Amino acid sequence: MDDKIELLIKNLKRRTFIPHYCEDTQQAINKVLEIIPQNASVGIGGSMTLKNMNMHEILQNRGNQVLSAGFTKDMSNEEIYKKAAFSDVYMTSVNAITTEGELINIDGRGNRVAAIIYGPPVVVAVLGVNKIVDNLSDGISRVRNVASPQNCVRLNKKTPCSVTGKCHHCYPPETICRNTVITHFPSNGKEFHVIIINENIGY
Repeated sequence: MDDKIELLIKNLKRRTFIPHYCEDTQQAINKVLEIIPQNASVGIGGSMTLKNMNMHEILQNRGNQVLSAGFTKDMSNEEIYKKAAFSDVYMTSVNAITTEGELINIDGRGNRVAAIIYGPPVVVAVLGVNKIVDNLSDGISRVRNVASPQNCVRLNKKTPCSVTGKCHHCYPPETICRNTVITHFPSNGKEFHVIIINENIGY
């Protein structure tokens, strides 16, 4: 474990998050299954990290109700967003995290950040070391110039960044950068796990 990760874990603890360090994706999957009860309903926000881990299928196959747009087939996306926001556990990744232990997310719809702030009593955020930055400014820059352009390409958004790979601070209707949320501390009463994987994974 390098010094930057050790500093991050120390500061997450100071901020009352519950950090976990995993050497690889399989360790992270095992940790998720350890944290989340088998009978829990699990809301999952849009996350390439969790998709790359096959987390949706793993949880569903062991008996969890998984509520995730594009995965859950028996209800509309709007119904999924509402049910996921008040599930037993909410899973997500982050767009960036500072070594000071602050989580940065930029959302279009806002269902993901809303659930992180207010909703399920347990949140599990999973991220690769590629998302660790030195400060908030670097974190917001990372989201706008790394994560958002790739998400715009994935979502077929006609934004300038989907062409150039760099943020142009574009406006509606196509922009997905509508809500910027910095989580300095978990919301009152929330059990907030942060799983750090010593791999580059997700956007």
